[in-house]
Amino acid sequence: MKYIRKEFKDRDFLRIRDFLKNSCQHTPFRKNWLIDRWIFNRYWGQIMHDTFHTWPETVGLWEDENDDIVAIVNSEGDRIGRKTGAAFFQLADKEFSNEFLNELVDHAEKKLALQNESGWSIALRVNEDSWQLKEILRNRDYMLLEWREAMSSMNLADEFKAELPDGFRIVDANEINDYQKGFAHGRAFGYYKQDISDDDDAERCFRSLRKAPGYLPELDLAIVDQFDEVASFANVWYDELNQIGILEPVGTIPKYRKMGLGRAVIYEGIDRVKKKGADKMYVGSDQQFYLSIGFLVEYSKEIWQKDFI
Repeated sequence: MKYIRKEFKDRDFLRIRDFLKNSCQHTPFRKNWLIDRWIFNRYWGQIMHDTFHTWPETVGLWEDENDDIVAIVNSEGDRIGRKTGAAFFQLADKEFSNEFLNELVDHAEKKLALQNESGWSIALRVNEDSWQLKEILRNRDYMLLEWREAMSSMNLADEFKAELPDGFRIVDANEINDYQKGFAHGRAFGYYKQDISDDDDAERCFRSLRKAPGYLPELDLAIVDQFDEVASFANVWYDELNQIGILEPVGTIPKYRKMGLGRAVIYEGIDRVKKKGADKMYVGSDQQFYLSIGFLVEYSKEIWQKDFI
């Protein structure tokens, strides 16, 4: 079957989100992106990296004769500071020809490779069991890297109770502003190291996130101290079609780590998303912290890289 590449339009953003939801129903594991990554990178990451307006021209979108989406090739849109481009494949549960898969790789190399001092470089995220695609990459001189990208999950059958030290309380985005959230994010991830933020970038990102489709302020949680300083935070996305919650982002500022606050804010998020119907929670990580509170690695994506002139 011949699939047709279409130019990405604004309306396709929600079409692809729905494609990602539907693809979860047809595979035993979540092989494509979950909706959190698709939405968060558009409304937060691309604001931070100033790629919101240029990212659409890099997206590859293929449809069948019924105008149904069958494949997407995309980046996260965080090119700043990278020496290697990154590409992700979102694929329908179909048998594809080698010719078609090579067309997807061609698009990734053309649109998403980055130039460095020695030439051009691209790294592709590929599912571990995608034997056909991996063989194509070997034949195209790609090399398998040692590190992988993991997705971990937790079943929500048990009860999860958020327990807080004295002097802390849980709030949601109805009670805190974008500056508070942005400053806490910058401190948790190390790009704000002083007592005030270096710029308003993170604040703008969280202001943008409030406009994102599917964003729910009651699932955008934070733990604040007695001075209303944000100590820890976790935002939960809810995919009602698949009855899953997804954490993005999660963090704790340095001075309040190892106090159980990260666990507490995640447990509060679990409790709230369970009330909406979720029976499973996901996080895009295999960090020891997540494993210690009950998450299990569900699958990993391999990283295949190619350097070329």
